[in-house]
Amino acid sequence: MSTATLTEPRIVTVNVTDDAIVARLADGRVVSVPLEWSWRLKDASAEQRAHSEIIGDGQGVHWPDVDEDISVDGMLRGVPAKRPLQKEMRILLDASSFIDAEHGMPISFGELDKLLRERHARLILTYTNINEFAAPPFERTGDRLALRYQLQQVEQLPLGYLREGGIAPAELREAVSAFNEKRECHPINPYVKRWDETLVREGPSPEEMVVGLSLFDIVLLALSGGDALRRTKAHWEGPLGKQFELDRKLPAEKRKAVEKHFPEGVRRYLESYQIGFRSDRIKGLADWIYDNPALRCPGYRLAYDWRQELMNNVDERVTGNDISDRAHVVAVPYVDAITMDSNTADLCRRVVRRLKAKNPSINYEERIFTSLKELLDAKF
Repeated sequence: MSTATLTEPRIVTVNVTDDAIVARLADGRVVSVPLEWSWRLKDASAEQRAHSEIIGDGQGVHWPDVDEDISVDGMLRGVPAKRPLQKEMRILLDASSFIDAEHGMPISFGELDKLLRERHARLILTYTNINEFAAPPFERTGDRLALRYQLQQVEQLPLGYLREGGIAPAELREAVSAFNEKRECHPINPYVKRWDETLVREGPSPEEMVVGLSLFDIVLLALSGGDALRRTKAHWEGPLGKQFELDRKLPAEKRKAVEKHFPEGVRRYLESYQIGFRSDRIKGLADWIYDNPALRCPGYRLAYDWRQELMNNVDERVTGNDISDRAHVVAVPYVDAITMDSNTADLCRRVVRRLKAKNPSINYEERIFTSLKELLDAKF
């Protein structure tokens, strides 16, 4: 009679190779399944595959960078994951588009909800679009019930959250690592789990440990406290705005030398984000980034050239909103469709056309719309 005790299988370690997912179990067995069983891991970089967490007491493994979960039962019984037949579309609306939907122009939030679900699409919330949508009326009236109703309409929609303020530092950190290691840049993931995480450029949000909060709860905390909002507003409209005005006063020949001054822009951002890099190598790094805007810091590069385009239009008055619009521009490479005001969109399209002339894989222009109506008319 066997004296062996039956126990649930538990994963102790896991390793992902170029063609297999290999798990070592607590009972000594080694289980291997083809990498093709997980399309998320197959599409991931080596670094993303290596970043895993054991779930519970070994019941499975979670890969946070690609949001993949594999159970030990699935590996043993043979349950490969199916790749979605249709890629989910990510749509970033500006505050004006949210206001249009709030007033039913051209469709209501309820109608938009139905359309998004039919077309397998998700609205992307950022610090900028929700703050500019919700903060002005609340600051005028202090009406919490009105704010609750306003945000409940948004929260019923299929949503995602993007940390736009973290795109440039994440891209530049990856570029520094890739440049030092003599490899190509890996794509960054600017998406987060909740709206409060979009208030900070990096790391956890102040409310991270509080669970069960609605979008209204989180926004109300931010608007009532105001500290995070003021810090973010100061970042976009304070130092950046002042530097922009100083740069705009430079002679035309200096303002228009975009490529020549790109290393200086990189240097400023490395210092601002406290990314360590030898000063005597910054020009080499900047030239390397500049040479391939499709793979190397795509959001930062697009926002940089957009800023230069805006700076060179010296006859046009620039407001604080124009400076903060840069937050939307930096997100363009990471969404499938985006709405902007007409001036921002026009500048962005011009920049994209120039970038595309050098690198045909940059197809951002078709993602840019000037209103919710224009987006809907395009039958996304």
